Parts: sequence; C-alpha cells; structure tokens
Amino acid sequence: MKNFATVYGLLYGDDFKLHNRFLDSLFTHVPRDTVDVRLWCNVLCEQTKQRLMAEFSKRKSTSDKWLDFYFCPDNRPKYKAMADMFTHRWKPGSAWVIWFDDDSYIEKADWCKQTAAYIKEHPDTRYIGQPWFVHHLPGQWDFIKKADWYRGLPPEQCPTRTKGVTKPGITFAQGAYWWLRTDVLNKLNWPDPRLNHNGGDTLLGEAIRQQGLSLTKFHYGVQVNKYKRRGMHEKPAGSLKDIRR
Repeated sequence: MKNFATVYGLLYGDDFKLHNRFLDSLFTHVPRDTVDVRLWCNVLCEQTKQRLMAEFSKRKSTSDKWLDFYFCPDNRPKYKAMADMFTHRWKPGSAWVIWFDDDSYIEKADWCKQTAAYIKEHPDTRYIGQPWFVHHLPGQWDFIKKADWYRGLPPEQCPTRTKGVTKPGITFAQGAYWWLRTDVLNKLNWPDPRLNHNGGDTLLGEAIRQQGLSLTKFHYGVQVNKYKRRGMHEKPAGSLKDIRR
C-alpha cells in the first residue's frame, strides 16, 4: 500500500550528531515502498544540510518522491511549521500522518510493520503514541472551550500523588512522536491555528478526546524525546502562568 503513511519531521539547529541519529534511523528503517518522508529544517548546520542533500541526490534523477525537505532560514515555531507542512507544502495524501521531532529516533527495523499490524488488529485506532498525562494549568480549560473542535465534554480527571485524589487534565501522546489518521487530522483542521510552539501535544490529546476517540498507547521500536530541550521556550498554549513543561 504505497499511501499507507507519511512521516513529517522537524529538525532544528547545529547539532549534527543529534540530526544524524534521527536521519540514519529514517533512512535505514522507514519502508520506502509504503511511507514517504517530509522534513522541515529550521536554520540547520551545514553538515546536516549536506547529509540531506546526499540522500536526496541518490534519487533526484528518478520519479521517486520518497524524500523531500525544506530549509527554512529562520527558527519557525513548531506549530506554524506544521501548519505550513500539512496545509500548503505537503498536504497529507496518505492514510496516516506520523510526526517526529528530531530528538526521537527509530531503533527497530520492524517498527512500522508492527504498528501497521497493530492497527489492522485494532481497526478503531485513530491516534497512537507514548502515553503521558498532565494537569491543566490556569486558563487552559477556557482556551480549550473556545476551540472549534470542542464538543462539550467535561475535563478528564487525572491522578495526583495523593491516593484517590484527581485533578482535571489530559492523557496524550508525547509530542516528539505520534501517529494520527489523516481523516481525523482533516476533521480537526490540525494544528489548531492558535498554537505557536508549545502545548500542542496536550491540546491534540484533548481535541481527540472531545471527538469521542482515545489514545492508543503504542510506540514500539521508537525512542521518544531522547534529548534535552532546545530552541524556543514559551508557556504552554492557553496557560495564564509562565510554567515550563
């Protein structure tokens, strides 16, 4: 199935060692007959640019469009870049969208095969990733209620460190690696246009929940969020408090 999925990824900065770990994993383990790769590259170092160009040059004389990328001259916020990727530059035409930040990487050759098998066995699957949960910060629930995708469900109650006590929050897929069915992405018009750089992963979890869907807790074969935070810092979307997560 040629149009099974498309990998979208965001690379940033001058850390060639980090980029090379990520790119090696894609070029080695993404099945090229069923999955394409589209990469947004913010202010990259020359070594990473050369690495990408070398891979691209192997197939530029053929009709193979497996790999494409864009060198952005500025450090575009994550969700502004994502919106450009999904709505203009590379509008999804596959059944699934797979998102990677450059601090995640594939470590198992059969990661895609195993995930595809899981989806086939669980046909209601729509949203896949490594499960996390957070409690809502002040202002975030009001922000959620103003979303076009809000359907009136009350907040999820997430556990706290006190036994038997819960607080409003959300279970979500860690934002450095997730899968989303393209029809759901289109229904949500994702990413939310109010997003800039931080808080989109938790907001996606809530947007999914508001549609009556759920997170499939599955991330076989991928190491997720395996590096220190870099680049932009801002308070999470909708928060009235300047708290970093």
